Order: sequence, then structure tokens, then C-alpha cells
Amino acid sequence: MRVVSIYDLRRLPRREALAKLREAEWVLDEGATFIPSGEFSRILENSGSVHKRLTHKHKVVRA
Repeated sequence: MRVVSIYDLRRLPRREALAKLREAEWVLDEGATFIPSGEFSRILENSGSVHKRLTHKHKVVRA
């Protein structure tokens, strides 16, 4: 069973972290739970594509 720690992944650049995830079978997170590496890599890939902070305010338009 090949395991990688989430703390090790955080220190690496994104591409290297994804490569390391492909080699591992499981990811050990902060709560000491094991997550399948395929599921974790999907989460990691999707998390960077969403802006966490809005750069503009939405305007309400009335008809």
C-alpha cells in the first residue's frame, strides 16, 4: 500500500503533487483518514479552477 501525506503534497508545486498522487494509492489527510488517491487528485484539480474571492460585485437589475 503506497501512501502519501497531505503535508508532503502541500510543499510541492501543483504538477509535482499530481505526479506524486498518480504513484500513490492513498492520501493521508489531517484527520488521519485515508482517501483514495484518484478521488483526491480529482478534488485537487478542481479546487484551483474556482475563484475563492469575488473580484467584482454583482448588480441587481430590475425589469
